[in-house]
Amino acid sequence: MVTVKVRYFQLSQTVKEKEEFFALGAGSRYSDLRRAIMARHPALTYIVTTALLEGLPATPDAELRDGVEVDLLASPIGG
Repeated sequence: MVTVKVRYFQLSQTVKEKEEFFALGAGSRYSDLRRAIMARHPALTYIVTTALLEGLPATPDAELRDGVEVDLLASPIGG
């Protein structure tokens, strides 16, 4: 099992928490975490977000380690 800390930035109208923890199975990837986040916060499904895994852009196949931190940010839209 891995525990992941997710911090939310610029998402206060959608997510009330500033951060929360998710417990996932061993070998989980960022795509698994994203599904868990969307299940807990369905309104995020309609918001374009950027995820940083330990400060670097997260890819769907990025493997998660226990204790890793993920920052979820609202992506700017428009020009």
